[in-house]
Amino acid sequence: MKTIHFLYFSIASFLFFFFLSIFIVNGNNLFFDIPIYQFLTSFSITSFMKMITFFGEAKFLIPLILISFFLFREKKYWKLFLSLMILEVGTNSMLKLFFGRARPNVTHLVNETGYSFPSGHMMAATMCYGFLIYFLWKSKISLLWKCIFSVLLGLLIIGIGFSRIYLGVHYASDILGGFLFSLFLLNFGIFFFESMEKNNVK
Repeated sequence: MKTIHFLYFSIASFLFFFFLSIFIVNGNNLFFDIPIYQFLTSFSITSFMKMITFFGEAKFLIPLILISFFLFREKKYWKLFLSLMILEVGTNSMLKLFFGRARPNVTHLVNETGYSFPSGHMMAATMCYGFLIYFLWKSKISLLWKCIFSVLLGLLIIGIGFSRIYLGVHYASDILGGFLFSLFLLNFGIFFFESMEKNNVK
């Protein structure tokens, strides 16, 4: 993918997030919030969803980030990764305070505090696993393994999002908002990084 494409994806993600946030700041639920929750909770998969949501929690992601330092042999990659993760945590906290959206008024199957929009789990998962997908495609492993691992990581991101809805701690629009804003940060970070790399080469 050309470097400029990351900027395009970043801008598009931000614009979608901006229009979504207009509804949230006005105190509205989106038309798909309740139907998606009702559909997911029609299945009895609580244990599975609790397992999936674990992969988006800090107690799993922090060790994963530490392990990644040994995987990213070039320091520039783990410095970018760490910078993006710190940026994700900071912006998520500020956005939650700005929007001040209460969590869904349904049964919560896990304990959560604080505001709802955008989902911190979704932002962290998208940033962390999204960057791992980017790193995979920069690595020298075979195309087959790149595709396999990318699909698995993509499914994990989606699964974490669904798990937060099922467990009753987020609206579907919280998940979408977290996904979009994290994509915005991730793609812009990669664009900035690769642009600097090209300038250094020159």
